[in-house]
Amino acid sequence: KWKGREGEEIEVFNEFRLLTSEVISRTAFGSNYLEGKKIFDMLTKLAILVSRNYFKTPIPGISKIWKTADEIESEKLANGIHDCVMEMVKRREKKVETGEADGFGNDFLGLLINAYRDFDEENRFSIEDLVDECKTFYFAGQETTNSLLAWTILVLAIHTKWQEKTRQEVFEVFGDQNPNSEGIAKLKIVSKFTISINFNSALYFKSIGQDEHGRQ
Repeated sequence: KWKGREGEEIEVFNEFRLLTSEVISRTAFGSNYLEGKKIFDMLTKLAILVSRNYFKTPIPGISKIWKTADEIESEKLANGIHDCVMEMVKRREKKVETGEADGFGNDFLGLLINAYRDFDEENRFSIEDLVDECKTFYFAGQETTNSLLAWTILVLAIHTKWQEKTRQEVFEVFGDQNPNSEGIAKLKIVSKFTISINFNSALYFKSIGQDEHGRQ
């Protein structure tokens, strides 16, 4: 896609956003790309509305008789997210009820549904808890993964030798095959690079936080 654009500035944020939304949707919730994208888009819009009104002081009781356009839109988005999550939950429950599946699954959504249906009232999740956990996982999971991907691409762009070494190792191990867990365990150079990336990114973002709040 980006061939022939060597030396040019490339915007990768949207590409990473689409990638992470699909990965999280499939691995954690067993849903498809379009469903995951719909939830991510609503969460992003909701976050923008919340941040835009964060420093505004609401008048107590006024929202019961009059709502701003942002408040109306926020409620609409929140209800939309709730409905999307409930659709995923109902699909899992239906598969179990019809005998199509033996359980609710071992992914993140499956664990939440098991907690929602727990016989112990003290450990049981409410439906609001379940939806909130899904929203948090979707949003936080995408943000952290996006940041790490962007940081990785930046470091690889700066250190071209590492870029060539890691690329060569991946082709040597997998060739034209799709990556798998067994092959990933054999990627020694990539593993070393990943550890270095995680360590340096932690130091970098920690230093940014110190600069923003004053050096200690």
